[in-house]
Amino acid sequence: MASILCNLPLECFDARENFAAEGIEYLSYGPDDRMLVDGVHYPFDVSFDPSRGSIDDLLELLPGGFHPDFLLLYWPDQEPLPFELERSPIPVVGVVSDYNLSFDLTNALAPFFDVLLCDRGGVEIYREFGFADVREFVQFSFKAPSHHVYPDETRAVDVAFAGNLNPSIHGTRGEFLDRLLTLRERGLDIEVRSGIHGEGYGRMLSRAKVGFNRSVRGEMNLRAFEIPACGTALLMESSNREIREFFEPGEECVLYDDDTFEDTVLELCAHDARRERIARAGHERVQDYRMSKRILAMLDLLGEVPTSRRPADPATLAFGRARAMTQTWAEPKERIAELVKARSFAPDDPRILNDLAVAALQSGDEGFSQHVVALLNQSASTSPCYVPAIANLLWLAEQANDAAAAGQASDLLERRLDDARDWRDYDGVLLPHTFSPLNLRRCEAMVRAARGEPVRSIGEAMRLPVVVE
Repeated sequence: MASILCNLPLECFDARENFAAEGIEYLSYGPDDRMLVDGVHYPFDVSFDPSRGSIDDLLELLPGGFHPDFLLLYWPDQEPLPFELERSPIPVVGVVSDYNLSFDLTNALAPFFDVLLCDRGGVEIYREFGFADVREFVQFSFKAPSHHVYPDETRAVDVAFAGNLNPSIHGTRGEFLDRLLTLRERGLDIEVRSGIHGEGYGRMLSRAKVGFNRSVRGEMNLRAFEIPACGTALLMESSNREIREFFEPGEECVLYDDDTFEDTVLELCAHDARRERIARAGHERVQDYRMSKRILAMLDLLGEVPTSRRPADPATLAFGRARAMTQTWAEPKERIAELVKARSFAPDDPRILNDLAVAALQSGDEGFSQHVVALLNQSASTSPCYVPAIANLLWLAEQANDAAAAGQASDLLERRLDDARDWRDYDGVLLPHTFSPLNLRRCEAMVRAARGEPVRSIGEAMRLPVVVE
């Protein structure tokens, strides 16, 4: 029996008895007021706030007789890491996703993980940033409580899609959705929605004959499992790097090329028998990928988890934990405390000073926020090439309608974008820390630089028009 301590209530994906049937026992931990998944509250087994407690505190709360083989941490850019995780007496396995959106939040976490799991495209990136052991793993599955066939629904919709429509994140997807919508003129019933989850999403897919999908990184995303789980034929891009390892094209899914997309959709919708056969086969196959079986596959991949996390100095540890908390539910004061600790060890690190300024502003505490501009100026002065502090000063000036300050910051930003030569010159939380076009372009360019593109490509991405929010 494998024993896992996890920061995610895995029963939101699959029934606990299915894990037991695969020889897996687990306990989840987290605050009492979480986890809300698709509108359903899944309570944790162990009540613990990782933004305030240490790894030793967590382990002391475990019931007698439960001895985890390793700690499994999903999505550290969304869930805070416990204090002193680097000292964990049990191996720590991390799972990262959407690094195209949050690479800036996870690139400093190497000291905390013995093994890091990510999709194929992310392996080389995280290895480049010093993670000791990075392995390819498809982490997603479908949520069995809501992603299944609803017999009372009629498949009256030809093609359906539900998901994120933000063009800054999914520009290519948006282009294909536009092409898909033009097929209404050819008589197809097309439904495109966003903001629908849980049973409503499952029922939407159960009303569709075909489910459209387009990944961001060529990965097996959630939708690739959710669509067939609802008995709907999966339509996926042929350039996807992982799909063929899970579904047989033409038998369990249908792949489209960029130049034959419309023809593929029309043909699939016109041939009921073929489409229904593919949908049935895909639905049968996806049962092999329910979460209990994905965790079993993870165990096979991991084997005996090594203790291989890299040692780091106190400033790096405090900074890495604080940076990862940026967009989690943790209170800003917890992030500020870690950044203050990091600054005490490295008072001239521009990244620490920049992030501390952003955290102070986001705290809403007047005692903290009055120091924002001073911290940003200090950050900018410690390194002649550091970019984020100047970008943040520009954003603040624009928000205050201070044309003179904005002009000065803009001129200085241009010079620094010319002078920056190292990825660290661009590494810092940007205001407002949302999925703004500027922040997304910067993050995606950092990923490309990690893959070998010139570092100056980050500056070129940041030179595109800044959208003030």
